[in-house]
Amino acid sequence: MKRITVLLAILLAAQIGFAQEEVAIEQNINQRINKLEINSGWDVHLIHHEADSGYRVAIITEDDLAARAYNVQLCNVKDSTLTILENTQLPQGTVVEIEGPMTFGQINLLNRATVEADYVVASAASVPEDWTNLNLGRYSNFHVRHYHIPNPENSPGMKIWDHAQLTIDTLSGEGDAVVNVYADANFQYGSNTLRGKITLYDYEATNNYPYWQKERREIKTKEVDGKLVTTNQRKIWSQSISLDGGIGIRKGDTPKDPNSPLLQNSTLSIKLGMSTYFKLSNHWGLSTGILWNHNIKTLSHHVKYEDNELVVIDGQGIFQRNRLLNHYLGVPVTLNYYLGKRQTESFSLDFYCARLLGERLSTSIDPTQSTGIAWTGESINNIFNPWKLEVGLSFNTQHLGFIHGIRVFTNLLPEYKPGVTTDKFRSVGVEIKL
Repeated sequence: MKRITVLLAILLAAQIGFAQEEVAIEQNINQRINKLEINSGWDVHLIHHEADSGYRVAIITEDDLAARAYNVQLCNVKDSTLTILENTQLPQGTVVEIEGPMTFGQINLLNRATVEADYVVASAASVPEDWTNLNLGRYSNFHVRHYHIPNPENSPGMKIWDHAQLTIDTLSGEGDAVVNVYADANFQYGSNTLRGKITLYDYEATNNYPYWQKERREIKTKEVDGKLVTTNQRKIWSQSISLDGGIGIRKGDTPKDPNSPLLQNSTLSIKLGMSTYFKLSNHWGLSTGILWNHNIKTLSHHVKYEDNELVVIDGQGIFQRNRLLNHYLGVPVTLNYYLGKRQTESFSLDFYCARLLGERLSTSIDPTQSTGIAWTGESINNIFNPWKLEVGLSFNTQHLGFIHGIRVFTNLLPEYKPGVTTDKFRSVGVEIKL
């Protein structure tokens, strides 16, 4: 037992004897800094001093690395921007201290940067409106013990990119904050005493567009019985506009009479529109907007429009091709159910109610040539139903590039006006959603 005690004492003395002392390789920056940019490879500590006008920047390392650290170009300053350069010469995670007034118009953490701060003051009023005041690159990490937003004029915009982490222990001040969280990034806060609000946008990465807005929330504080109470309210309306499109084929609206002027094989349907989105719950959503629908029918017979009706004139003159065209404008309403945690796939049920804007008979002379076909047309009326009521079922995905999904649909109203034909069509269409 005595030998063991003596051995432990010797080892402890050796550790003390060979312990490395920390040294600081410092430089002073005697000017106002409005933008702070930090690259990866360091463990950066921001130390706030209200009274200081300049900044102290230092590498904190062990004395046996002091010579190497002395030759490292740690930072540069240009146009009131302080940039901490990437660490390529010292051990990863070497501590860097930045000491001075932590009031910046922008703090930009590049990919994989690591920063912690005791106190930061937002200064958005000192920079252009389109600046992001706090920007965290992918896989970066920023821990702020106290983040202060003094007034609404200094309300910051924050962007936290894929897999980045922003942790704020205490939020205070009179201003607001807009926080955009992308993909698998994370935003956390502890105590919130802001008199303003936090607007939180949650985006999901997709293959179609860079990011898709999944959720919007407002976090507010209000005083109840002398105490601040925080409310976290999910905003139902996304306040964004999406462009919609689709192209499809509809079959089944062909008359039984082979001599009917309406005889045709299929209808090409093209749709363009825009919509907005309402979040009903975690998995349910509703979208609506405005949608223009253009339909092209290639007729089997050579026809002409005479006395408000189509007449077959096969064999009379040069062979011609005819198309019936129409276009509708209406309102779609779509109920969506999102699948899984990431919610990048969904099923939807939609109704489309539209009013006929115009109809046209298009004619071309086709001497069996594949190109150079010139089409002429004339306006017609009293052929198509002035109203369209369409119902559809869709599977939607964000993993097929520009293709957003597939839709099966049918028209609940007759295709043509009463009296044009006695056939009761039951057409079904398939559409690729773009």
